[in-house]
Amino acid sequence: MALDLTGISNENEFYTHHYLAAILENDLKDLFATWAKAEEEGKGKPPADLLLALSRDHARLRADFARERDLAARLDLQRPFLGRLLAALGYTWAPAVKALSDGSVIPILTEVTKRNGAPELWILETVDDAEEAAGPSDPLSLAFLPEQLPGVASGEDPLVLPSEEGSGVTLEDILGDHVFSLAEPPRWILIANHGQVVLADRTKWNQKRLLRFDLGEIYGRRNPATFRAMAALLHRDSLAAENGLSLLDTLDESSHKHAFAVSDDLKYTVREAVELLGNEAIYDLRERLKEGVYNKEIAKQLTKECLRYLYRLLFCFYVEARPELGYAPMKSEEFRTGYSLESYLISARRNQLGRDLSTWRCEVLHQPCNNGGLTPLDNGADDAPEGGE
Repeated sequence: MALDLTGISNENEFYTHHYLAAILENDLKDLFATWAKAEEEGKGKPPADLLLALSRDHARLRADFARERDLAARLDLQRPFLGRLLAALGYTWAPAVKALSDGSVIPILTEVTKRNGAPELWILETVDDAEEAAGPSDPLSLAFLPEQLPGVASGEDPLVLPSEEGSGVTLEDILGDHVFSLAEPPRWILIANHGQVVLADRTKWNQKRLLRFDLGEIYGRRNPATFRAMAALLHRDSLAAENGLSLLDTLDESSHKHAFAVSDDLKYTVREAVELLGNEAIYDLRERLKEGVYNKEIAKQLTKECLRYLYRLLFCFYVEARPELGYAPMKSEEFRTGYSLESYLISARRNQLGRDLSTWRCEVLHQPCNNGGLTPLDNGADDAPEGGE
């Protein structure tokens, strides 16, 4: 079954989008085969199946959250589920506190260390303060609750959470200002609550490159292929392998390698595309407009127009492939079937476009901009050809 990454957000390209869409599944085949072999040998169910088995628990938790407004009560509600979720991913529930350089402490659910005892991974917990109907809040925008700290013995100094002018500090600020600046910071941070799990890598933190798992979406759809991807990317053995390079580092290396390969392929493909567009333009001038093309100095202008046309096509491909950016309403049936580049590609496969590139050019390249209130950059090469529409 092909991987389904619905509900998993690749923010700011934690991995390249091409890698996740086209290559990740192949790179995970050995891991999935290992899980299947272990199940055949009676060593337990695969982590993905253990995650999927929590679907009813998550549905009940969401219903309980919708009825509860008190954050401390919500903390108590979500902890049994988070314990089972982390166990399915290979982690041991071991709450503790970690001291920061300013004297404050933060609570953690568990820690994975290196052989020398240095921290490799911390799992942090937040409590969503949003109404259930409004959707989950970003865990990074939330602060710790005092109820997350353990009690202290009589006579000991109380534990204090990070604060700023008497208010709680968000996890995003705590990670950036305190955790990742420790003398021995953890490489990986998992932040979990009832609605989301966020994976942060210290080496990618400055670029805000994250993997975000929307538990409501994932458990609502209950697609086994999504749970396979989630388990592979979040499991303890994938992040903090006891021996050798972690799986996620291997995936990162593969992602970079294929990104360079795509760049080389794109360079030659762009060159070929310009040649094809130029040939089509010459054909259109000769066969439809009946204009002479020989003994004319049109090469420079034609190259410029073909490149501009090609970059507009690439822009259309990009915004339609990234609906989360909000530029192309791909969920609209009217847009998708009537105005999108996808609809023209479908028509091309059905041999309905013919060779009239001027119609395609006007509708595909100008219409999305006109709908947004924009106009072409100039009235020269970008206008529809004379005698066109």
